[in-house]
Amino acid sequence: MLLLLLSSLALQEPPAPPPPQAAPQEALRVYLDCSLCDIDFFRTEITFVNYVRDRHDAQVYLLVTTQGTGAGGTEYTLTFIGQREFEGRSDTLRYDARPDATDDMVRRGLAHAMELGLTRYAAHTAIAEEIDVRRRPPAPGPAGAPPGPPRQGRDPWNYWVFSAGFSGDLNGQLLTKFAQYSGNLSANRITESWKVTLSSNGNWSRNSYQTSDTTQFVGRSHSYHFSGLVVRSLAAHWSAGIQTNVASSTYTNKDLSVAGGPAIEYDVWPYADATRHQLRINYALNTEHDAYSEITLYGKTGETLHDQVLNVALGFKEPFGSVNLSLSGTQYLHDLSKYDIGLSGGVQFRVVKGLSFNASGSYSRIRDQLYLPAAGATPEEILVQLRQLETGYSYFAFFGLSYTFGSIYNNVVNPRFGSSGGNMFCMSF
Repeated sequence: MLLLLLSSLALQEPPAPPPPQAAPQEALRVYLDCSLCDIDFFRTEITFVNYVRDRHDAQVYLLVTTQGTGAGGTEYTLTFIGQREFEGRSDTLRYDARPDATDDMVRRGLAHAMELGLTRYAAHTAIAEEIDVRRRPPAPGPAGAPPGPPRQGRDPWNYWVFSAGFSGDLNGQLLTKFAQYSGNLSANRITESWKVTLSSNGNWSRNSYQTSDTTQFVGRSHSYHFSGLVVRSLAAHWSAGIQTNVASSTYTNKDLSVAGGPAIEYDVWPYADATRHQLRINYALNTEHDAYSEITLYGKTGETLHDQVLNVALGFKEPFGSVNLSLSGTQYLHDLSKYDIGLSGGVQFRVVKGLSFNASGSYSRIRDQLYLPAAGATPEEILVQLRQLETGYSYFAFFGLSYTFGSIYNNVVNPRFGSSGGNMFCMSF
């Protein structure tokens, strides 16, 4: 009966016409590579191009990358890379989203920047005469004069940006209960010459497990952390700074840990190109004082340590894919056999047309667990991961392959029976 009813409704009401689309063989073919974009919105708003599923079918490869701004917003870099008959042509546009911008404001700002960049290429297609480019009239200047270049007004906050947040998570059943509360505060001041970041966060949790009528396990944990960083830009490739950290954590057996020291960094590519590629080498020297909650395996209730830290980070995003790799190492200076070295990263690239490969993982060799309590952890603390355990290594790995084939076009947006707004009802046949 339900199928007959649906068929009757379909016959009575013809489907709505699809949104206007440019002719497949005439419009500019575009491949949009933007992991954080509302792709459906751009498909419905920018209709003078054809969107394709694979970059090899595109005449323009549009790569969108992001990085944070000093005010807490986001800078979007749009790189237009010509392919096929547009080989050798490229453009770069930028769009700055304010920290208080809504999702709709951001996607409309991005759409405007995309339209500006794509017009250059669409002007050489068969539908160029159908494209209408208009300029919004600017606000008049004094005495009706046209406005001059934009100027930054007086900033009463002197580039400082503050934020605060609090969250709670409660869930439970008859025999288990869980509660967690978190909070954070931060203050940042970022200019071309200086970068100052101050942040603090705290986390408190309580787990309750009723294992029998008379036995209950209750686990409590907390972690509090403050970090400060001051960086001075020295040149296009160099920067130097000082950093500090103050922390307390039941997981790592530390009532109080205070650490800090100087650091220097070199980027093989200029920092201005960081959204596309970077190879940063950072070296730091730290002095750390730890007060332990319980006596350690080495019979310590507190100690002052000195260590050196080296971090090497490689990242790039190109039309063929992206790579992110990080090598980090920490070594105590009083005993060079006490160290921690780890490699992590991820890759994503297209092997051939339609076939993509992605993988991520990490591996750490751990030889510096000076903070472990001599008493160890109870079986319950091990099961609910309330304590750091003695180990010599840790690892994580993920990989996947995907293959897509069929029509090259990717224009149509059809949200019917979609789940983006939540599952309002379920139907079964």
